[in-house]
Amino acid sequence: MLGPGRGARDRTPGGQPARARTRRGVLSARRIPLEIAVRLVRAVLPISRTWRFRHPDDPGRPYRPLLKHEVHACWHEHLLPLTCLLAGQELATLASRDRDGEIISRVLRRLGYDVARGSSTRGGSAGFRQLARSFAAGRGVVLTGDGPRGPRRSLKEGTARIAKLTDSPVTVVGVAASSGRRLRSWDRFLVPAPGTTVFVSLTPVVAGPAPGTGDIQAALRREVARCEQAAREARWSRPPGVVRSGKGAARDTSPRPRRGTPGRRSLERRLRGQWRRRRPALPLSGLARIYGSVHEGRRRLYDLGLLSTHSAGIPVISVGGATVGGSGKTPLAAFIARTLREAGHRPAILARGYADELDLLALEAPGASIRGHPDRLRSARRAAAAGATVAIVDDGFQHRRLFRDLDLLILDRDALRRTNRARLPAGPFRESWERAISRADAIISTGREPWTPELSRFDAELRARVANLAPGVPLATAAFGHRPIEAANAGARGWSGSPAPRLALTGIMKPNLFFAQAGAACASVRERLALSDHGMPSPRERTAAIRAAGRGGVLTTRKDLSRLRPLFDAGLPIWVLPETLAWKAGWDDVRCLILDTAAGRRNRDPAVEG
Repeated sequence: MLGPGRGARDRTPGGQPARARTRRGVLSARRIPLEIAVRLVRAVLPISRTWRFRHPDDPGRPYRPLLKHEVHACWHEHLLPLTCLLAGQELATLASRDRDGEIISRVLRRLGYDVARGSSTRGGSAGFRQLARSFAAGRGVVLTGDGPRGPRRSLKEGTARIAKLTDSPVTVVGVAASSGRRLRSWDRFLVPAPGTTVFVSLTPVVAGPAPGTGDIQAALRREVARCEQAAREARWSRPPGVVRSGKGAARDTSPRPRRGTPGRRSLERRLRGQWRRRRPALPLSGLARIYGSVHEGRRRLYDLGLLSTHSAGIPVISVGGATVGGSGKTPLAAFIARTLREAGHRPAILARGYADELDLLALEAPGASIRGHPDRLRSARRAAAAGATVAIVDDGFQHRRLFRDLDLLILDRDALRRTNRARLPAGPFRESWERAISRADAIISTGREPWTPELSRFDAELRARVANLAPGVPLATAAFGHRPIEAANAGARGWSGSPAPRLALTGIMKPNLFFAQAGAACASVRERLALSDHGMPSPRERTAAIRAAGRGGVLTTRKDLSRLRPLFDAGLPIWVLPETLAWKAGWDDVRCLILDTAAGRRNRDPAVEG
């Protein structure tokens, strides 16, 4: 310990402290960080009251396990959620004799734990004897099998040793959080986010009363993997068996969820309202100038060669837009992948990593390799190493670090016709669409409105404007429509009669366009619920949605399906409104450019592009 040991060594034979003033100053300076650390940990603990503890097999109900009078094993990284969950039970544990162990032991004692001091490297035998005495007194034992210094998730002999010493069976404890942070420590310590769902499961090790270290480690890894799978499903990531990414397909990382809080939805709704005003609010205009300056500075750095682009080793086709969300970039990327597959190529689609987009791409582009990661260059090189012959970058027009052989610019007719054309956040544009045209090899205008004579006139005006700004750049015109409603789950497939959904539910950038299509496709729709882009409903909204859907069920988009299907009981019918893509003009020219690029007949020189 810090105080008594060093104070004794610093006393004179007569009992007087040597250099008392200096020594007291040193001791105080060393004690203060420890006290502050303990108080910080205690201050964090109330956040645990917002965590929702669940069992992987029953995520709908709260879960608070009562530990038996036996030995329990977990990983060191899960110490925080387990400490909070099990507080107040008759438990004993082991903390190391270093400074970190002192912090942990002080906090644990305040929560009712009996803490023995020792570890595999220092004082282990004394600590085990104290644990055995606590066990004999009726307390259960909880040990972190890889503490106090790792290696991470590598079980040491201490757990099997204390089980043999107490003649007790061993139960492993798996933990995973649907959202949280990992600290940069040896164990990647888990700190669940406020309000998140924490999955906990307990499973006995079936290997006799005194199982070996290998048996305990294997059981613990299985239990943690089980909880992590439940946490991924809770984040509305890709559920098992919903989609497949095609033969040879791979994903670089787990999809990242986006939490659709009501506050965020309100902000998006207000921003969309500002985008339709000729003069948006003054603060937004100021932020838009800052955003534009940063974007313009970055563009110039690339144009001057001060920031470099890197080749992936295979042809790269970028499908991106000048606006945020709702222009149809993802469906177009899937359409281009199908076109390349039909021509005999092996395409890989590089997306940013939202789970619903990855699932939609895998569904719409069977056989293509789907890779989700913010670092498109790394994804492209891994795709090339895996055998892809061409890469398609979904939403990659502004991602200039990766060299592109073909830049396809998507122009959203709705944004051009019905917004102020300002930059973010005052408008929906990431950059000026006139300037973006100068970097494009081909342009595709898209929209989801019904094709009318007014749209035909606007398309003619747009063609004239593009021909003036970028002579020789082909322009194709595409229109998204919809097919008849399709059943998406067992409840809908068992429906007798015509589909009759009562609720239209979506989490896309332009929900009003989907609601208009839903109303035109099905007259039974009476209620509408718009989530944030890539978002999910709160528990209260989920309950309200089930009530509003009634027996007829829910109508949603294919993009929303993977996120929303796990929310509802299988008996509630879920319907989807599939999109169609119709080319009005110019597709043949763009298709030739795509095929020539994939075949290597028009590849640019990365050194020239700089």
